[in-house]
Amino acid sequence: MKFKKDHLGFIPVGGSEQIGMNANLYQFNDQWILVDLGIAFPDETQIGVDILLPDFDFIKKIKNKILGIFLTHAHEDHYGAIQYFIDEINCPIWGSEFTIAMLKKKLLDNGSKNKLTLKHYPRKSSIRLNEFEIDTIQNSHSVPQSVSLLIKTKNNIILHTGDWKFKGAKNLKEKPFINELKALKDLKISTIVSDSTNSLIDGYTPSENDAYNGLKKIISKSKGLTIITCFSSNISRIKSILEIAKINEKKVCILGRAIKRSIEAAIDVGLIEKNYTFYGINEIEKFPKKNLLVICSGSQGEPNSSLTRIASGKIEKIKLDNQDSIIFSSKKIPGNERKISKVEHMFLEKNVNIFNENNDQSIHVSGHPCKDEILDMYTMVKPKTVIPVHGNFEQLKANAEIAKSCKVKKVLIPKNGDIFQFVDDNPTCVDRIEMDTKVFDGEKVVSLKDEKFSIRKQALWNGVLMASIVLDNRGNLISVPILTELGISKTEKMKNALLEISLKIEDYIEGLNETETLDDDNLKEILKKIILKEIRILFSIRPLVNIHINRVQ
Repeated sequence: MKFKKDHLGFIPVGGSEQIGMNANLYQFNDQWILVDLGIAFPDETQIGVDILLPDFDFIKKIKNKILGIFLTHAHEDHYGAIQYFIDEINCPIWGSEFTIAMLKKKLLDNGSKNKLTLKHYPRKSSIRLNEFEIDTIQNSHSVPQSVSLLIKTKNNIILHTGDWKFKGAKNLKEKPFINELKALKDLKISTIVSDSTNSLIDGYTPSENDAYNGLKKIISKSKGLTIITCFSSNISRIKSILEIAKINEKKVCILGRAIKRSIEAAIDVGLIEKNYTFYGINEIEKFPKKNLLVICSGSQGEPNSSLTRIASGKIEKIKLDNQDSIIFSSKKIPGNERKISKVEHMFLEKNVNIFNENNDQSIHVSGHPCKDEILDMYTMVKPKTVIPVHGNFEQLKANAEIAKSCKVKKVLIPKNGDIFQFVDDNPTCVDRIEMDTKVFDGEKVVSLKDEKFSIRKQALWNGVLMASIVLDNRGNLISVPILTELGISKTEKMKNALLEISLKIEDYIEGLNETETLDDDNLKEILKKIILKEIRILFSIRPLVNIHINRVQ
C-alpha cells in the first residue's frame, strides 16, 4: 500500500475488536510513528500460551522508517510487548517518567541486554519528528502519568486518547482531564481515536476517592490479617492502602515481583515517599495478625502469583482463618474469570472473608470512561471523525453510537490491519493487511496458528498414546508392540484395549511383505489409523498418537 503525498495514514495493528494488545501506526510522507506496543492475555481455549502479542511483521518491514514509539501509559496491554521485539526496535521510545521507570525495571528483570533509547516526554514543549508534531496531554487513568496524544501533521490534528477518565486521583495531584479537553475546543481536531472499554456502561466513572472510602471501611473493621490484591501499577490505589494502613496502625508487607517493581518505580519518580517502612515476609510473625496488612500481586489468578501461593498454603508464614480478609481491589479481565474463581474458592475453603467486585463495588473503580464521559468529550472537542479502538466489537459499536448521537460526521469501526487514509480531512479505509496473533514460546515469537499449539490442545483434551515398535533390518517384529497412555484412562478397560491394539498391530505387520515394512512414514500412518479407530470406538476420543519405530541391525 502506497499512501498519497501529504496524506495521513492510520493502521490499528492491535487493540481493535479485541481486549488488549494495543498498537497503532500513524504515517505521513513515508515516515511513521507507533503508539503503544502491548500484550493481551489468552482465553481458556488458547492452550499452552501465557501471553498474546501483536503481529510485528509489518512493523518490522518499516522499522527503519519509524521515528519513535510513543507510550500512553505503563499498563501491560500498552507497553508489555516491547521486551519481545526489542531486537527489532531501533527508534527512540517516549513515555512519562513513571512509564519509562517501569519499562526500565521490566527490561532489567527480564535480563534484556539491548540498549534502547528511552526518553521522557517534555513537560511544556512539543516533540517534533520530521513532519510529525506530538503534544502530550496529562489525563487520568488507573496508573500514574497517563497521557493522551495530540498528533499533528500539515493537514490533520488527531487526538489519540489512550486510556482515560475525567476524575483524577487526588493523592497523585492529577488535574481533571475534563479541563484539558475544554482547552482543545478551538484546535479544530479532525479525528479522535477513542478508548471504548466502558462504552456500554451508563454514567460517569467514579473517582479514586470512592475506592479509598470503600477500602477504609473494610480495613478498619478487619479483626485479623488483611490481604489486598490490586493491579500492580495502580499507584494511586496502593497509596490509598498505605494511608489507610497508617491510620489503622497496620504494618504493611509487600509480596510479588510486579507490585514491588511498581512501588520501586513510584519511589524513584517521587510518587511514594522514600521513608515508608515495608516489612518482609520473614518479619511478619513479630506482629499480631490484626496489625498486619499484606499487599500482593495476583489479582487475575495467575498460577504462580503471591496471592495464589497464599491461597494454596504455599507461603508458610501466612496461616489463614475466619478472622482474616482478602480484598480483590480490581476488576476481572475477560478471559481470567476461571483462574480468579479458583483462587477465591481456595480462600473460601479456609473460611476467609472475601470482598470483590461482585459483593462490594466500592473497593475498585475503573480507569476508563463510561458513556456520559465519552459523550461529553465528543460534545466539547467536536471532532469531524471518530475511530473507536481499545475494545471488542460490541464496545467499539457502542462507542460509535455515542459519536453518532453527538452528530459526529463520520464514524469508522476498525479491525486490526485496516489501512485508513485521510484525504481532505476525510479518512476512509482503503486497504487491509492481514494480521496474525503472535505468542512468545520460550525462546522466540511464533504464530498462534503454529501446529504445536493445536497439538498441545489435542494432548490436553484427549490425552497421549505412544506405541513402540521394534523391527529387524528385514521388517520382522523382534518383540511385542508396547503401548502406553498418558491422560486417557487408568482403568482395566484401558489395559485390555492396549493389549488388543498391540495384537492388531502385530497381526498387521506380520501380514506385510519386506518392502512394505521398510517405509517408516507409511507404516506409522497406517498404525496410527489402527490405534485411533480402536480408541475412538472404545472411548469416543481422539488422542495424540506418537509411534516410535526402532530398527535393530
